[in-house]
Amino acid sequence: MGELADRLDNIRVRVSAPGADIAAELRNRGEFELYFGESVYEFIDERFLEHSLASMARLLYAGWQREYMAAISDTNLNVLPEDQHDFNFRDEVRAIEASGQSNDGRITIAAVGMDDFTVQIKSGTVRELGEAEFATGASEAASLLLQRYEEQATQLQMQYYW
Repeated sequence: MGELADRLDNIRVRVSAPGADIAAELRNRGEFELYFGESVYEFIDERFLEHSLASMARLLYAGWQREYMAAISDTNLNVLPEDQHDFNFRDEVRAIEASGQSNDGRITIAAVGMDDFTVQIKSGTVRELGEAEFATGASEAASLLLQRYEEQATQLQMQYYW
């Protein structure tokens, strides 16, 4: 299992926002980094960023799931539901609601089941924060979201299987 844990820790997914020179990377199971192309941040507004970040969150999670399935494909682990008990667990995991907020409270990222993402950015944030500060805040919110989701998923797993 140590080798599998290492493989999962080394998953790295990088995606781009549709229609914008913005990219995000997920690595080490919970570290996020946000990148802006040259001069992009200067001419963007909060609403466009909200949509871009939500789109990238969906893409990151889908990419991570693909890499996760590839990593476990050559193990004996079976993560697919086999009976009603497993299907009930999967349904409850898909209904988990979690959110994370930047330390300054300006950026909130929420998800239902890691499929449906919403992002809220307080008005004036882009004008008041530099690009690096914004990227740090988005990373804080994303990391906290993932941490809270994982905590709830682990609790459900314990209720169902231990």
